[in-house]
Amino acid sequence: MKSIPIKKILLLDDDRIQKILVEKRLLKINSGIEFVYFDTPSKALDYLKTESVDLLLVDLNLPEMSGWEFVEEVEKVSPNSIVILQSGSVENEQIQRSNLDKRISDIFEKPLSESDLRSILGL
Repeated sequence: MKSIPIKKILLLDDDRIQKILVEKRLLKINSGIEFVYFDTPSKALDYLKTESVDLLLVDLNLPEMSGWEFVEEVEKVSPNSIVILQSGSVENEQIQRSNLDKRISDIFEKPLSESDLRSILGL
């Protein structure tokens, strides 16, 4: 993973429970990181056209397009952001695909634990 300070995270997930879990775990870590959340790819892409983020946490199964398709689109508007994919069940094929894609830093199974977040943030 790129070693840059993470100051702002965007979570894209249509499951609001994931938003609550990530937000609470970030508060527990006391990272001071700004956190923004979107439940659809179109809203996240619109935001990224005018705002920058350091890290994108992206669900693979989304309305409107898949997480893989979102990565294609985000490259056009936020090419320097670190992308972490997440899914309720991560299969070997998804791990291999993410390992081959230089735009993707890692893939995690949901829900992200506090330990996962610390690892992602380099804490």
